[in-house]
Amino acid sequence: MAVKVLFALYPLLQGDYRAVEQALSTLEASGVEHRVYPTHTELSGEEGSVFRALEAAFQAAAAEGATVMWALFTNACEAQDPFRSPERLRRFPPLEIAQKALEGLKAQSALDIGTGTGVFAEAFASLGLFTVGVDPRSDRLEVARAKVREAHFLEARAESLPFPDHSFDLAFFGLSLHHLDPIPALKEAARVAKRVAVLEWPFRQEEEGPPLAHRFSPEELSDLLQKALGSPPQLESEPGYILALWEKPRTGEGG
Repeated sequence: MAVKVLFALYPLLQGDYRAVEQALSTLEASGVEHRVYPTHTELSGEEGSVFRALEAAFQAAAAEGATVMWALFTNACEAQDPFRSPERLRRFPPLEIAQKALEGLKAQSALDIGTGTGVFAEAFASLGLFTVGVDPRSDRLEVARAKVREAHFLEARAESLPFPDHSFDLAFFGLSLHHLDPIPALKEAARVAKRVAVLEWPFRQEEEGPPLAHRFSPEELSDLLQKALGSPPQLESEPGYILALWEKPRTGEGG
């Protein structure tokens, strides 16, 4: 079975790079396909070969002193990734939704808030936008970085975005707002972007998705954006989802 692994080595004696150098040298000699990045190394290949290469790399590093190795098997994450299940992708087609979120907007950049494993970030990037995805979970971001080379990913919270004012044309919440403190998250989105788009589940009880108590009715969603941003959004209801669009008023307009 073919596997893909992201891993990094951390010598406990800070500033001692000999352990890392030894590990990379051993990895080079193994013949296993790999790519070295500033923060980690990615291996891919037949399961036995990859495990042997990881073991040899760790032993070579450990010979230089106490070393910790971190590894993430992205194949396992992808197999259990709820964001990329065929049923979910059919219900929430990323490219179609990205195009709707951008309709009428002259956009060059997008911020995907609560990006998860980068499904919607991938769609925005495929449309030629400079795309950044943020999420508080580093494990999901590692999968996003492995899956979506065209976008940039950063660990951050929606309620305190690490970007200057007016950094993006679009800030997008892809089924993430109900997991957040919505008022500060929406205010932060409007601070950094000229348009805010919120994708949410329809307001009905279903086996899939969050329980009804954790969903926003169209009226609640509209009221949230009105309260946070000073004016109501445009709501678009589809059989499988709700999309709310809010745009910053032009200078001189009310709201």
